[in-house]
Formats: sequence, C-alpha cells, structure tokens
Amino acid sequence: MRTPSWSVLSFLALSVFVLAGSVTADGGQPQDQRPAYEKPVEGLDSGYYAKSCPDMEGIVQRVVNEAFDADYTVAAGLIRLFFHDFAVGGCDASILIDAPGSEKYAKSSKTLRGFDLIEAIKTELEEHCPRTVSCADILAAATRDVSREVGVGYWPLKFGRKDGRQSSAAAADKYVPMGRESVTDLIAFFESNGLNVRDLVVLSGAHSIGKATCAAVKPRLCNSKPDTLDRKYGDFLRRKCRHSGYFAEYERVELDGETPTVFDNVYFKNLERKMGLLETDQKMLEDSRTKSFVQEMVREPDEFKHEFAMAMRRLGEVQVLTGNEGEVRHKCSAVNKY
Repeated sequence: MRTPSWSVLSFLALSVFVLAGSVTADGGQPQDQRPAYEKPVEGLDSGYYAKSCPDMEGIVQRVVNEAFDADYTVAAGLIRLFFHDFAVGGCDASILIDAPGSEKYAKSSKTLRGFDLIEAIKTELEEHCPRTVSCADILAAATRDVSREVGVGYWPLKFGRKDGRQSSAAAADKYVPMGRESVTDLIAFFESNGLNVRDLVVLSGAHSIGKATCAAVKPRLCNSKPDTLDRKYGDFLRRKCRHSGYFAEYERVELDGETPTVFDNVYFKNLERKMGLLETDQKMLEDSRTKSFVQEMVREPDEFKHEFAMAMRRLGEVQVLTGNEGEVRHKCSAVNKY
C-alpha cells in the first residue's frame, strides 16, 4: 500500500491537534505518534520470499558481487538508479520500463546505468522462481548489496514491493533533482516523500563516489559567489568543462575530487574546503537548516555510513506498491501483457 506523502512539518502540526484525543477514555495507551517514515509499511515483510523464493537474496548478492568485481563503478550507478526510481512516485521500478516516453528516456535519465544488471538478476531469478520476485524488490536488494561492497553499513530489507505499470519522462524531468535546486526546494522534495532534512544531507553523501556531467557543473561555475568556490578547484573545473553543447552533456567530473573511488565522509569535508562539485551540494553548508548536519558528518565518519544505510532503508519504503496495487513483471524493462 502506498504510504502517505505527508511532510514532517505537516505531521508534527497534526500531532499537536490530535494529542488530546490520543488516549482512550478508559486510560488506554496513546496512539502511535511516530513520524510516517518510522512506521512499518503495510504489505512489506522481511520473510516475504521465505517459501516462494528462499534463495532470492543469495542470487541477487552473487550477481551483484560478480558485476562489482568486474567494474567497481557499478556501485555509484545502482545507487543513482535507485534514487531516480524513488524520486518519481516511489520505489516501484518504473525507471526500468523501456518504452517511448518512459522515465528511462527523460533528460534527467541520460547518464543512468545499471539497467542491464537488474535485468540479468531478473532473468536468473525467473529460472529459479518464475513470476515471483518483483523488479522493485530486485532493485532495492541489489542497491543494498552493492553499497556494502563500497563500505556502507548493512541495512535489513523488507520485501513485497510490486512493480508499477506507468512511467513518464515528463514526471521524471519534473521531480528528479538535477543539481540546480535551492535547499528549500530539496527540503520540500524530501519532506513530501516522508523523509527529513537529515536524510537530505546524509543521502547527498552518495556523491562520495561517481561522476557528474559538466552540464550539471555549469551552474556551480556560473552562479557561485567567489567566497564559496576554492580558486584552484574552480580553475580546474573551468578547464575540465570549458566546452558546451554535446561535450557538456557527456564530459564527466568526479563528484568527490579527493577520494573519488572511496565511499567516505571526505565529500562533506570538501564542502568545508569550498570544493563541492554541484551548486546544491555547496549550498548545504551555507544554509542554517542543513549546516549542522554537514558538520556532524564531517566529525563522525562511521556515523555517516550508518546513517546513510538507515536513510536508504527508509527511502526504499517510500510510496511502495503492495498487494494488488501493482504487478510482478516478467521482464523488468516491460509491463506485463495480459
């Protein structure tokens, strides 16, 4: 069942209103006042495939590990693919649908990768457990497993997500953050999906690995105040991204210029050095609502990895489809034909 998309602020306001009536007349226990993102999602269960496909997680992990051993950059690719799926209507594998006008063909999806890996996992699972494991669950499990390969803490998963039947490029280009948003816009986006400001900062730490196109870097070079961009780093970026047009779309720069292949908190330290690659990254250190969380991640490298894992778990349970709300696709790239 899709979870409510209440913002944290709206939820807190509602909590104050109903508090007086949250205790029963006979002195019973108050109702659950936890934020929506901390409550269990109806329809998801850690043992969902225990009988129908008991080796589901083992198969996913093996294929992911083989892919990572062949190309370590698959980690950044899958994490990004998972986030893009979440950004448009929740984690329903709609990003994987390969059809004209689907999310896969949005401008925001141009450099996404990992589709073939998810399809390969699906093919193997179909051999063992036909028409049983959803693509949404595969993407969630594969992202968790590849994250562990780069040093992120383990997070337990509940399964039972169903695959969506709709996918819109226009929706992706409307909702997926592209590195040009204000902090206010990003906070609103996260809160509308049941997450909070801390989740925003922590999940931005995914930029510890991977690359961005020069097209995404241009706003940083054009709009940043001189005192928010390290001079030498700025000169490097201008040389690297001196071209426009086609080259700006496909020329790439490491998101973390110091330790680009290691998942660590150096990404946050770079913000203090005025070396955030994207304009939205650097703004988090300047905004009072996010600054303290950035500073906390700088001080606590192990806490960052733990918090990242927990935020990814919450993200993977946003607006999921369960029961008869979706389907289990036969192929991840296409909706079923009945």
